[in-house]
Amino acid sequence: MGYTLTIIGCGVMGQAILSSIYNAPRADDDLRKYYPSKIITCNHSASTAVSITKMIKGFGASPNEIEVVATYKNNLKAVSEAKVVVLGTKPYLVEQMLEEIQPVLENKILVSLAAGWSISKLEAYTKKVSRVMTNTPAKYGYGTAVISHSAAITSADRKLMNQIFGHLGLCIMLPEKNMDAATALVGSGPAFVLLMLESLMESGLKMGIPLKESRECAIKVIEGTAKMVGETGQHPSVLKHQICTPGGTTIAGLCKMEEKGVKAGIINGVEEAAHVAERLGRKL
Repeated sequence: MGYTLTIIGCGVMGQAILSSIYNAPRADDDLRKYYPSKIITCNHSASTAVSITKMIKGFGASPNEIEVVATYKNNLKAVSEAKVVVLGTKPYLVEQMLEEIQPVLENKILVSLAAGWSISKLEAYTKKVSRVMTNTPAKYGYGTAVISHSAAITSADRKLMNQIFGHLGLCIMLPEKNMDAATALVGSGPAFVLLMLESLMESGLKMGIPLKESRECAIKVIEGTAKMVGETGQHPSVLKHQICTPGGTTIAGLCKMEEKGVKAGIINGVEEAAHVAERLGRKL
């Protein structure tokens, strides 16, 4: 028998994690032990529980035969049954939730998705703690998960975390000192890329390309460019200059963007998001 994984506060990110684990390709016998046999979701309202149940039914059967039970106002019982507890509540609700479930947290792995909550703060409630920052594309298997662990997390626990969050897309481990930056780059990153996508789409629209075709072209340009960088391993600046020709359209467009501060604006935006994450941590 596998273990039970409980998700407290199964909102946008909780559902992304739920979807990726539930829909993961069938594992071989050696890896089956890392998959939960049961996932319990806990939310505040019955309507959210119903919504999650409908979502799971829409997926069809889990390749790894994972059972999902969507509940509401059932935190203590759900945590008592679990080996791994994913805390997906808003940062301002974390303390209240931890106070409630602390009596049944002992010896369980607590995985926190909450921005600003440091490992040391979480260790006041249980010693086995992992902080994870992920993003919304994880729902489709194209996410990124950055993980930091407390000292009590064993090598076996790390393997379990890598298997669970590896299904989100890319899973990397970094020291906790990098978590505010990861919150900005990884957690907020999709919103920044969507702004770029929107800008490309609307530029095509402005110049007469129909909306549908402009959207399709913008999506493919971003998708294809990201794959090109990943597969070649070359620095983006090298690939960028390979597209430019002397006196051509690309270098003209790039110069205009530099004049408007596009690159600096993106860097400053990511930095500002990291500063807010840091300030949030100081307030908690």
